Amino acid sequence: MNRRTILSTTVVGASTLSGCLSMLPSLDSDTPLPKAPTGAWTQYGADGTNTFATNASAPPRGNLAWTSEAFTRWQPVVSDGTVYLTNFDPSNDGSAIALDAQDGTEQWRTTLNASGDHGTVVVDDRFLVAYDTELVALDPQMGEEIWTERTNGIDSTELLVADEATGTVLVASESGIEAFSAADGEKHWDIDTVRQLVRAPAVSDGRVFAVGNVDAAPSLVALSLEDGSERWRREFTSTPGSAAPVATKEGVVVVDDRTLVVYNEATGDRLRELHSFDESEDPQTVAAADGTVFVTTASGVVAVDVETGAERWRRDVPVSYVAGICVGTETVVLPVDDPDFASGEITISAFDRKSGELRWYYGFDPGFHHQVTSPPVLVDGAVFFTATHIDGLGALGDVPERDS
Repeated sequence: MNRRTILSTTVVGASTLSGCLSMLPSLDSDTPLPKAPTGAWTQYGADGTNTFATNASAPPRGNLAWTSEAFTRWQPVVSDGTVYLTNFDPSNDGSAIALDAQDGTEQWRTTLNASGDHGTVVVDDRFLVAYDTELVALDPQMGEEIWTERTNGIDSTELLVADEATGTVLVASESGIEAFSAADGEKHWDIDTVRQLVRAPAVSDGRVFAVGNVDAAPSLVALSLEDGSERWRREFTSTPGSAAPVATKEGVVVVDDRTLVVYNEATGDRLRELHSFDESEDPQTVAAADGTVFVTTASGVVAVDVETGAERWRRDVPVSYVAGICVGTETVVLPVDDPDFASGEITISAFDRKSGELRWYYGFDPGFHHQVTSPPVLVDGAVFFTATHIDGLGALGDVPERDS
């Protein structure tokens, strides 16, 4: 495996966080992407609405371009040609790290001395990291600390959400939701009526849509983004599954008792049921784009019409347990384990968005505990992923295939 060594380190900043700029040598057999990737994937669900969709084109082929020297196993975020990641692990220094998206060279590294559950987001010209009971805003160009605020904690990567329009950052946990200003860290509100959130809340048109428990009852709740007050709530049939709510122009799409349901954003009216899954098809991730909802389960991916629920296409493939899906302008990308088209391999696979036909895949030997460790991220001309066989971040793009 091609790895890189750091030649020198320059310390920047004088705060309690240490930011440093790493200069890297030649890329050996690593290959820069043909051009700097454009577009952004700034948080868990691509943006605050949790659509997992972006106005970007996947590369025409998905060959491995470069891998990071920096260790990571968590989903990165991407903005303005930079990939932001973390190496939060007991064997590492718990740093926030910025890489050049085209060739993977390290731009800066800020040590936070943290480990465990955390989340990252880019919003309002800030790279924010929530971990332990801290929310830290870093300068995206140099990695220096701008502000730090205390939180009630964060329970998973998926529970940090930002609203791009207002610069509001939501930190969710077992105990509720907090809202902060990305610009200066000021806390706007803190509510504990919604607990044990399943995944990231969705933000749209001044409302926050959260799936969790209210008075011990599984519910979908709409809150005011401005002050956290409750707008409406709807009780679910059963304990919520793993899929996050998705805010679309057709309504809020959620999973209730393995059934896709659409609610009116303003009133909470239950508009329609789209599609039901059996016990072997418990939905993992729901994505949406241009009138189509894409759902991954352990046994495949299905695309359905958001108005009628009609099935547009289905691929019966074993989707990786980390789930995750990226919806681009022409392509849907997701991790797939041991498919018929790549027997015995773990893959990042790209399917045609309209037909579900296979476009390309990047595969690797499962080996000993080899696996994809976070949902892939799509920007224009590149797919970024993390996996144990590279022990870091990998970039897929339109480059020549490497020799085995």
